[in-house]
Amino acid sequence: MTDTTRRRTLVAVATGTVGALAGCQDLSSDDSTGGETGTEEEIFSNGSEADDDDDEDGDVTVSEDTDDDISVEGMVEVLADVTVDGSVEAAGVVLEEDAEIDGTIDTGGTVDLGEDSEVGGDVTAGGDVTTAEDAEIDGTIDTDGAVVLGDDSEVDGDVTASGSVTTRTDVEIDGSVDADGEVYLGNGTEVDGDVSGESVEEGDDVGIGGDEDDDGLGWFSFGSDDDE
Repeated sequence: MTDTTRRRTLVAVATGTVGALAGCQDLSSDDSTGGETGTEEEIFSNGSEADDDDDEDGDVTVSEDTDDDISVEGMVEVLADVTVDGSVEAAGVVLEEDAEIDGTIDTGGTVDLGEDSEVGGDVTAGGDVTTAEDAEIDGTIDTDGAVVLGDDSEVDGDVTASGSVTTRTDVEIDGSVDADGEVYLGNGTEVDGDVSGESVEEGDDVGIGGDEDDDGLGWFSFGSDDDE
């Protein structure tokens, strides 16, 4: 083989090797891009992502921590140990055990808070508001329904209800209770402010920091000297 032929052969081999490497690089790049697309995290079980500008239709289950506000037309359920670092607006809200919403809750339906769950703001509801044991609301409750607060629950604000208000054992309310229906304060309940309702009943060792107004007593009031 002549020197010229040998040089041509080496050039051909080198060119083929470079081409093969380039083809491998292109293939690897394409696979990497496809992998990134396939590993996008889904915050909600229905595949939707929270969006401050757009409302989502239907019910939503929050299965992973999120920093977004959630606004949907259906129900919102926050699974156990999941934190929503924002506010929730929905047709109804359920928090499982140790779930947390750092913002407010605004719903035309019911609110059901599980054991050791927490809401960092006000709760506004069109239906009943119910908490399990050791739930905490760092704000007010304002509902057109009834309120039932579980053992050792805490509310850092006023409780206002069109229906009844019931507290279980050792509940703390750092505000007033104002109900159109009956009020029952369970054993060891502490209310810093006033308590008013159609009727007010108390268990043992109940503390009320303000005035107690039992509207039912009004039936036995036939006027005063000020009215004459």
